Parts: sequence; structure tokens; C-alpha cells
Amino acid sequence: MSSITQVSIAVPNFEVDQAAMHDVALRWIPDDLKLQEKFTRICSRSGVEQRRFILPYTETLSLNGMACRAALFEEHGTGLLTTAIERALADSSYDPAEIDSIVFTSCSVPMIPSIDAKAIFRTSLRRDITRVPMYQQGCAGGVVALSLGSKLARQGKPVLVASTELCSLVFQPENQSGSHLVGAAIFADGAAATVISPDYSGVGHSGVDHSGVNIIGTQSVLLPESRHLMGYDIFDDGFHLRLDRGLPSALVRAVPELVSSFLSSHGKCREEVSAWLFHPGGIKILDFLGETFSLEKEQCHWSYDVLKEHG
Repeated sequence: MSSITQVSIAVPNFEVDQAAMHDVALRWIPDDLKLQEKFTRICSRSGVEQRRFILPYTETLSLNGMACRAALFEEHGTGLLTTAIERALADSSYDPAEIDSIVFTSCSVPMIPSIDAKAIFRTSLRRDITRVPMYQQGCAGGVVALSLGSKLARQGKPVLVASTELCSLVFQPENQSGSHLVGAAIFADGAAATVISPDYSGVGHSGVDHSGVNIIGTQSVLLPESRHLMGYDIFDDGFHLRLDRGLPSALVRAVPELVSSFLSSHGKCREEVSAWLFHPGGIKILDFLGETFSLEKEQCHWSYDVLKEHG
């Protein structure tokens, strides 16, 4: 079975912590005291303590136009992606020539060709590597890419999986809706990459043992009547975050049975799973899932830690 050893990350330089959010509110919503208070309240309850962005927040607050955002994504996104890939290759101990495919995911700014093509030329990856760029998977992109990467790795060659999200480039200063306030309180910028080892002993041509956490199985399920819960609305000025307050409860209703069924298909039950990784898409989602599965916080602390340190 295929396996992962380590995930490498790259984050930008501009850090914003909770102490700065009051100033963000004053600059973003200068004429509405109630909305300022609502935004800072959302921030204080978000579970996020610090985040990183490609621009100082004073510049993010004045973003305008898709051309500017696309140029920023190509410049900064390519740089972060390149760094994450180089770190993943170094951590894996594979010869870059052994990497057969790259699965790249992002939902920040659609570009053709996607920025993985540019990043490949900045690394030692082969120029004839098989590229699988994905755009419209949203927050699920990372795990969808891992699932696809594990399937490709079963063909006998290692696969690089990478993701770059610059959520600040989807920020719309004129949009002060509730979902946009939440998005501005939790989302951030960064990149990550990992190498998935093939379906064999884990020893590459270099003689290095690459075995790690085995990927035994994967599953993705579409929930009916859920399209409105999260995504982007496309208006004349670009993309606007769609984030329905019913998302956490919809997950809680559907996920327990799906997870139990998935584990059962592999001869397991929920009580046998000691460690859980949830997408840190918000404190409510993490709390709801933890309560639903009757977990101690230690069993899923990685998700809380990521939300706290990166958004």
C-alpha cells in the first residue's frame, strides 16, 4: 500500500495575530461600529491566534480587480509552492528523477497553465512529469489530492502532492456579509507538499527506506442538497465566499454514518481509532465533530493546533 512520511509547508512572511484584528476592523469597516464589534467578536471566538499572508493587511484591505489578484497569485503562489516542493523532496530522500507525477490543488485563483507548471521549472523535478492540476475541489482539495495520489502511487512510482491557497486574494473589501466576516477571521495563505511512496516495501532506487503512514483506503461522498453550504459566488468584481451557517450541523448529521460505514468496510469501528485529523475549517466544525465522535481533545489536537497557528 502507498504511504506518506512527512508533510512540508511554506508560509508567507506577513503575520497577523489577534491583537491586530481591532485595527483591521477599524480600517475595513470605519463607519459601522456594530459591524466592527461583530467582526472582532467573531475573531476572538475563532480559535485562531495567528495567520500568515502574502501582503500586509493594509494592502489586502484595498485589493481590487482580478488582474491584480492573478498577478499576485502567480508571483507569490509560485514562490510558496516551489519552497514547499523543495522541502518535500528533501524530506522524502527520493531522487527527484524518481517522482513520476504531481497532483496539485488550489481554489484561490484559476490560471491556465496552473502555477505548478512554473514551479516545476524552479525545482529539480523532471520536465516530463505527469501533471494533474485540480481547481474546483475547494477545501476538500488537499484530501482529494492525497486520495488520487495514493491511487497513482500504486502504479509503482512515487507521487508528489502539493497545494497552494492564497485565501487573502479572495477577500472582497466591499463585501461585509456574515460569511465574509467569518472568512476574513479564519482564512490565511500558505502551501504544503508531500511525497507518496508507491505500493511496495518503501525502498527507493537510492536504497533509502521511505515507508511511513500507510494509506489503507480513501472515500469521498457527495451530500445531496449541499451545494449552497460553501463555495464561491462569482460576481462582476470576482469571487465572493459562500459560507452558510448550516454547514457544521449538516456535517454532523451526515458524517457519523459515513465514517462508520467507511471504517466497517476495512474491518474497523470508530472506537478503535485513536487519532483523528479534521480539516480545521472553523472552531464550530472541530467542536461539533469532536462531540459527535465523543473524542478527547488530545485525539484531534493537531487540527486545533493548525487552526490556532495558521488559520
